[in-house]
Order: sequence, then structure tokens, then C-alpha cells
Amino acid sequence: MKTETAPVANPSGNSDAKLSMKEKLAFSVGELYCSGATTLIASVYMVFLVINGLKPTLAASIIMIAKIWDAVTDPAMGIISDNTRTKWGRRRPYIFSGAFLLIFSLALLFMPLNAVKSNAFKYFVYLLAYLIYNTLSTMINVPYLSMTAELTSDFYEKNKLNVIRQVFAMIAGAVSGGVPIVLLEKLHKGEMPLRTFSLLMIFGFGIYYAVPLIIASTFAKERTPIPEEKLKFSLKNFLLPLKLKAFVYLLLMYFLAYSSLDLITTNIVWVVNYGFEIKSYSSFVILVLISVSYAVTIPFYHYMMKKDKAKPLLYRAGIPLYMLGITALCLYPRGFNDYLILPLCVLVGFGMSGCMLMPWIIFPDVVDVGELKFGTRNTGSFSGLMTFVRKTTTATSILISGAVLDLTKFKKPVTDYTTGLVTSFEQPLSAIWGLRMVIMVPILIFMTIAFWAAKKLTLNPQRSSLIQRILTKETDIDSLSEEEMAEYKAIRKELF
Repeated sequence: MKTETAPVANPSGNSDAKLSMKEKLAFSVGELYCSGATTLIASVYMVFLVINGLKPTLAASIIMIAKIWDAVTDPAMGIISDNTRTKWGRRRPYIFSGAFLLIFSLALLFMPLNAVKSNAFKYFVYLLAYLIYNTLSTMINVPYLSMTAELTSDFYEKNKLNVIRQVFAMIAGAVSGGVPIVLLEKLHKGEMPLRTFSLLMIFGFGIYYAVPLIIASTFAKERTPIPEEKLKFSLKNFLLPLKLKAFVYLLLMYFLAYSSLDLITTNIVWVVNYGFEIKSYSSFVILVLISVSYAVTIPFYHYMMKKDKAKPLLYRAGIPLYMLGITALCLYPRGFNDYLILPLCVLVGFGMSGCMLMPWIIFPDVVDVGELKFGTRNTGSFSGLMTFVRKTTTATSILISGAVLDLTKFKKPVTDYTTGLVTSFEQPLSAIWGLRMVIMVPILIFMTIAFWAAKKLTLNPQRSSLIQRILTKETDIDSLSEEEMAEYKAIRKELF
């Protein structure tokens, strides 16, 4: 790849601009889709496919096959958006147009096919629908996530923006995970036909996701300079970000943290109903309690970043607490006091907060490291891989869950062909423990590796500031002080 030496000035304004609160909020509201839609799929889609007659392993395979397609579309979209040149910038046209196609893609995704007797036909239709949905998701997510590093180059402004984004991401997770779970419980209790559930998914979430994307693409602007030279889509350009150690560590941190979350949301309805046999409250309460516990820590992390604490340190700070809470929760005696589970959910929420909050706050800093190494700032290539990894977390959790449920003899619910009402069954002890262990064991393994990756990502505010000064030509490498030169060499050794 050639190194760009003459970036094109962006007409939208100074790259280090201070963002107004209006623009921060307008852009951040797009997280209601970008974070919410992935949570929606993780929390509901395997259950939806099983209710429509597919075995858990077959349902999981639909998600996994789509990852092969994602391996092409996500990085390709990164290159496409990097090479786009319009008066609206590189990213906004895709976000805006994608918003109007959402209802169509959700209509295919949540088409009720319980009355169709051919499982082969259902499998083909749902696989095609998921491929179409993933393509649209890529078209929206990659440009949106690229823009997180392009609204401003100011280090502290990016921190503020990304904290606000994470607040919206938390809201998105609660709504997109919680509402479908309430509706799924109604399905399992026979209180709602499948057709009604599908209509609510299609039109309710279609509108809920489309409006914020229109707002984000209309009122937020890219400001960082646009490279003059365009990239060609090739395997070399696709793999280029993986040559950066800092990005590999971030990918591991992101993938493992969100795979762990998706394992919880994918299985929460069945774990609560069968694994814990909770009668006093809905599984929605557990999800909301975890989300709220996570949310109340956001001001703390914002305060610690203002105090110039290293973001990777904040990522890993709560992981031991997270692992302790998950272990206690999954080993909780079945049928014991329902309300003693709630403090364990608070513990999980507190513990998971850092590893859920930090990856996208760290992302712009890692893109800076990439620009320092490669001499170009093609953020779309980085965000394309991040988007691919995020969708892979859902696939991983669903694949693990589907395989374990089939191996442990889980009795899948049956949907009446005529009424669309669902009948659920008592589960054998093997399935009950399968539901518990499918959450606990992978999360303990994943978060141990994530802790290691966060320790290897030796980024801190001082290093980020030095990188930014070099990139903006405020400081020439030859004029660095002895201490700064030592830091620069350490950056190259540890993060390149």
C-alpha cells in the first residue's frame, strides 16, 4: 500500500473541532441501531428459529454460514466507504440510505414460517433473509463506526463523544434485549401468537432503528482529512490492520467481551425459566438489572479518564468481579429464593462495565497508532474488521448455545400450525445444567484471555498525546526529547 503524503482537507471544518452537545447527541443516538440490532439478534433470533421448527444446531448454523459472507462484505464496505467522495462525506450517504431499507430486511428476517412443514425450505428462506440483513447491517455499521474516529481528532473530545455513545449503547442493549425477551415470554406462555410477535419485531424495531440513523447521518459531520489516494480492495488491504499489534489486542478484547454478553442474552429466557425456575419475576428484570448496574458506572469511568487513567487498565479493572458474579449466578441452587439472585446480577453488571464500555473508546486511539505505522488513515478498514468481529460474537454465542442444547437433550418448544401459539415443555436435568454451563464456562475462559490482551495493550493518555502531536506535525520525530524518544521507541516495539 502506498503512503499518502497529501491528505485532502475536509470541507466540514477543523479536524480538532470542539463538538457541540447537539452534534454529540445526534451522532450518539445512532447507537440505538448499531448496538441495539446486534443485541436484538443475540437475544431473540435463535429462539425465533427454534419456535418456527428448526433444531437449535440448524438455527445456529444459519448464523455461522452468514459469517463467511460477512468476511467479504465487512472489509469490502470499509474500503468502499474509505474511497467514497461526496459533498456529504464518505460515510453519511450509506447510513442515511440504509435507514430506509431496515423494515424490508426485518420483514424477511422475522417472517413466521411455522405453518410450513418443509424444514429444508424454512432453512433456505431464513438463511437468505439473514444474508440480506447482514449485508444491510454492514452497509450501515461500518460507515457509522468509522465516523467515531472522524468527527474530531481532539483526544478529549473523542473521549466525551464515546462516553455519550456508550450511554446510548447501554439504552440500546436494554431495549433491544429486554423488549423481545418480554415478548418471547408471552410466546412461551401461549399469551401471544407468533404472527403478532413478528409484526412487532418488524415495524416496532424497524421504526425505532431507522429514525435515529436518519438523525445521525443528517446532523453529524466528518472532519478529519480525507486521503487523496484511494485504496483498492484486496486481501492485502483487508489484512493490513491485523499487522498492527495494538489492533489485534483490541479485537480480542472486543470479541471476547461481547461474546460473553451475547451468551447471556441468547440464553436468558430459557435459563431463567428452566435453569433457575424463577417464578417471581420476568427474565427481563435480570437483564435490566445487569444493564442498570453497568450504566451507573459510566460516570466513574468518565471521571477516571479525565484523570488520565489508562483505558486498557479501566477495561480490565472489573473482570475479576465479573467472573466471580457469573460463577455464583450459574451455580445458584434451582428453585431457591428468587430474590437472592438479584444482588448477583448487580455484581455481574458492575464487573462487566469496563470491558463493555472501553473497546470503542479505545478504538480511535488505536486508529491513530495505525496511522503512525502505515502512514494513512483509512478508518473504514479498521471498523470493517471491528464490525465483522461484533457480528461474529453473536454467531459464536448462538453456535455454542445451539450445540450444547442439542447435546444436553433440550426439548424445543412446539408452535401450533394454525393458531401460532407456542407450547413449552419441562426440561431434563441434563438440559438444565447445559443451560447454566453454556454461560459460565465460556465466559470464564473468554474473560481470562481478554484480561491478558488488555494488559498487552500498553496505551495511555501520554502515549496517545505524543502520537497525535506527531501525526498533526506539531512535533517532528527528530526533535523529540530523550524521554519522548524512549516513549516513541516503546510504542513501536509494543504496539506496532
